[in-house]
Amino acid sequence: MANELKYADSPYLLQHKDNPVEWRMWKKETFEKAKKENKLIFLSIGYSTCHWCHVMERESFENEEIAKILNENFISIKVDREEMPDIDKYYQKVYQLMNKRAGGWPLTIIMTPDMKPFYAATYIPPHFSQFGPGLKEILLSISKDWRENPQKIEKIADNFMEYFRQNEYKKPPVERIDSDLIDKIVTQAKEMYDLQYGGTKGAPKFPMEYTLDLLIDIYLITKDYAIKQILDVTFEKMAKGGIFDQVEGGFYRYSVDAKWEVPHFEKMLYNNANLPFEYLRWYEVTKNPLYKEVAFRSLDEFLDRYRDENALFYSASNADSEGVEGKYFVFEYDEVKNAFSGFDNKDELLEYFGIRKYGNFNGKNNPTIQGEKPRNYKKALEKLKEIRKTKVFPFIDTKKITAWNAMMVTALFKAGKFEEKYKKEAYKTLNALLKIMYSNGKLYHSYNKDETNKKEALLEDYAWLLKALIAAYEDSFDKKYLIISEKLLKQVKEFKKESIWFMNKNHTVRADFSESSYASSLSLLANDFLDLALLLEDINLKFEAENIIKNGSYYINNYPLYYPTITKAYLKSKKAYLIKCEDFEKNKISYPYVLYMPSQKEEVCTYDRCLGITPSELEIR
Repeated sequence: MANELKYADSPYLLQHKDNPVEWRMWKKETFEKAKKENKLIFLSIGYSTCHWCHVMERESFENEEIAKILNENFISIKVDREEMPDIDKYYQKVYQLMNKRAGGWPLTIIMTPDMKPFYAATYIPPHFSQFGPGLKEILLSISKDWRENPQKIEKIADNFMEYFRQNEYKKPPVERIDSDLIDKIVTQAKEMYDLQYGGTKGAPKFPMEYTLDLLIDIYLITKDYAIKQILDVTFEKMAKGGIFDQVEGGFYRYSVDAKWEVPHFEKMLYNNANLPFEYLRWYEVTKNPLYKEVAFRSLDEFLDRYRDENALFYSASNADSEGVEGKYFVFEYDEVKNAFSGFDNKDELLEYFGIRKYGNFNGKNNPTIQGEKPRNYKKALEKLKEIRKTKVFPFIDTKKITAWNAMMVTALFKAGKFEEKYKKEAYKTLNALLKIMYSNGKLYHSYNKDETNKKEALLEDYAWLLKALIAAYEDSFDKKYLIISEKLLKQVKEFKKESIWFMNKNHTVRADFSESSYASSLSLLANDFLDLALLLEDINLKFEAENIIKNGSYYINNYPLYYPTITKAYLKSKKAYLIKCEDFEKNKISYPYVLYMPSQKEEVCTYDRCLGITPSELEIR
């Protein structure tokens, strides 16, 4: 018998509608029920393409015995972290403070009926194991304490909430940013990055697109060879590694090993927008055709498979198919050997795709590229695609998210500089966003199938949509994109209360500078303010950005590569230019913080004035 989640629009919640657990949605009535029945709240946060979320569902939430314990003693709530990233952010902070380390998914929180957390975990096995008590034992112990000694739990919860208030809302000191910041970034990059395999040292390895973005800026400013080496190794190793789908294109979410060889096989929209964007930025610098090829193959995969009839992009695809992680993506040695048997250089092709007898993933092969393309490469690639056609493609989460679609719009505009077709696709998706997700002057965050059930926009949606609109203006010079930006700038002020920025309009979850799956929305907003300060000739937007930067000065000064987007905003606030001219190609400048505007008179402007020089006279030191 289906639970309340059968009425949800989120694909993740719908995946749990037939669980024996009496799941409820995050809403006012659910919390009122918890108070009325004096029941503890069991909160589970995840997303539809999360491997360990599926494992916990199979082991625990489909388990009749564990479901009975939850149903009798708890009010159980499911949250899709992609649909409600503000709620997820808040409880990830709870986990971090409670456990002194970063959290993840699935996130498991247990709270008092009035929503005070006292227990936080990620994945929990169903029963007692070498790791300690399982979910069954934990639930029985906590429910027994709540029945027999509720004051004990209330005291733990009250103490934690006091600790949470003291630490969550503690503002870092405002610091004067060192004049040698760029040298510090170069030094930290040399210490952090792996020059053998690329990316940061150790495992697991995440692409960290926002850090790559800052390092490209640093290279354009300094031409430092060490930074170029870091970027070349990282981009090449990812492009040829197992984190990239060598058969059909597209990046997986992260690599579990240090060599980029074995990934978690989820394909997320944000990675497949932001990574192609950075690959194309680096292609502009190096002209290495590998970088353009990888970017285009990633974009093509998402254009072909992850898009609805309105030209909006889906959020992700699963790592698992038919209940097995990576099943669709990996290959048996013998099946590939047989498929390649008609080629006179079959051994060379097997070696090129990294197909080996004992494999690199549970005895099977996740293709990686070794060396240069051999003869029959394209025909061999088609053989691998034919093998995949015999398999079941993983589940695709068809939820459309404004921020993530805006990321893809920006990437498509970047690709459109090299191939016109991508520019056309960028406008299709941007127009769909403005029509469907910005209806009647109100911006929305996400929906799946039910357009009437759209979630209200969050700060990230404004920040990323503004960036996409700036990209659209820089491509077309159509002022309508600046006019829409001005409207969004007025609305985004609703996220600010007494100089503090929040992720949501009801001011319950503070925005911060931390970067996780993608750039901090607050840091990105500071960058948007600076770009629009130039394009709209509005110095007040620069002042707004500088206030945000000031609040992030401690992170910029001490940990610039861990907070790269606000660091980028600081560098941009110090030196950025608006080039007014007719011939943009002739006046192209190799500096990261330059925007363009059509004008018969050639001149260079900055935030508060025009400099009285032409672009050819500009010297950047």
